[in-house]
Amino acid sequence: MSTDLRLVLTTEADQIKAGELAEQLIKRRLAACITLMPVQSIYRWQGEIERSEEVQLLIKTSSQGLEELLAALEALHSYDTPEILHMAAQAGDAYGAWALGALSPDAS
Repeated sequence: MSTDLRLVLTTEADQIKAGELAEQLIKRRLAACITLMPVQSIYRWQGEIERSEEVQLLIKTSSQGLEELLAALEALHSYDTPEILHMAAQAGDAYGAWALGALSPDAS
């Protein structure tokens, strides 16, 4: 048996901004867990090819909480045009139960 979760990817400019964003999402119980990873991004922006050192956030949430999480990301993110990608994921029983519990307003 597995649990349906959602994975959401975004990037922030640095470790401090990524940590602050992650903490806000966890405090609001919009994310069960967020993994922060340093990455180098290469992309086209305003007609130029850019290279940036960024921090990628891998956010784990529930299907039911996805829309609220996406709205919070739009409101809290430091970028004017943040990368926000989401996809379905299957979690094992133990991790899935923990994640859903961590998202519950009744959890301590």
